[in-house]
Order: sequence, then C-alpha cells, then structure tokens
Amino acid sequence: MEIIFMYVSGIIVFIIAIVSIIRGITNRIKSPTEDLKEQISILEKRVDDLENDKKGVT
Repeated sequence: MEIIFMYVSGIIVFIIAIVSIIRGITNRIKSPTEDLKEQISILEKRVDDLENDKKGVT
C-alpha cells in the first residue's frame, strides 16, 4: 500500500517538475521579446521628440 502511495506521489512530483520547466522556458523566451518591444517603443518616442524639436528650431 505504501509503495502505491510512493509511486503516485512520485508521478505527481514529476508532473509538477515538467510543468514548471515548461513555464520557465516559455518565460525565458517571452521575456526578452517583451523587453525589446518596450525598448523599441521608447526609442521611437525619442526619435519623434527629436524630430519635433528639429522642426521647431528651423
């Protein structure tokens, strides 16, 4: 009886480990993409501000 409980608990731990590994991998893949999008939007805003400043000076 105890052996059955050990196998069941082992399977549950294994499934939890697999799920956490998959979530970690997707988070590592997704995070840099979001950071790049944020940096691109900041740079686009800065370029627009600089272009508006240049138009105002000339």
